[in-house]
Formats: sequence, structure tokens, C-alpha cells
Amino acid sequence: MRAVLIPALPAMLAACTATQPSQDDLRPRQEAACTATIAAHVGRPSSEVTSRWLSETGGIAQIEARDGNRLHVCQVDASGRVLGYIHPGY
Repeated sequence: MRAVLIPALPAMLAACTATQPSQDDLRPRQEAACTATIAAHVGRPSSEVTSRWLSETGGIAQIEARDGNRLHVCQVDASGRVLGYIHPGY
């Protein structure tokens, strides 16, 4: 049994790491989540909302979203879940 597990270990480890999202697609996923949330919030299509990644602290990203001149800032976790949003300046 041990001889079977050792050769299989690299394949098992590769499978585990393949399911982890890369850092390269984390920001776009967070931006997309914010865009979708704000579009639903304002009742407009996602194509009319623009988002950009601002910062990250403690695993929570701050994403700016605009629909026209209105500003929203989403808090989005590493899984792409929007935890909430605020309307700065109001």
C-alpha cells in the first residue's frame, strides 16, 4: 500500500492546488462580484456599472463601483462574496 501512495502523492497534491483560485484571477472575480451586486442594488444592467479594485486589508478587498456619477464601495472577501457596500460621501 505504501508504494502506491508515494507515487500518487504528487498527483494528489497537484489536484489540491488546481482547485485553489490563483491570485491573478482574484481581483477580477472580486470586481465582478461588486459589479453584479451594485447593478442589482441600483436596478441597472451590469454593463452600466464599472468597478475597480482599490485595496485589501485582512483578506477583505475594497472595490469601487460607479453607476454614472454615483459611487459605491464594496467589501469583498477572497471567495468573491460581497460582505457589504457603502455610499461614501452620503
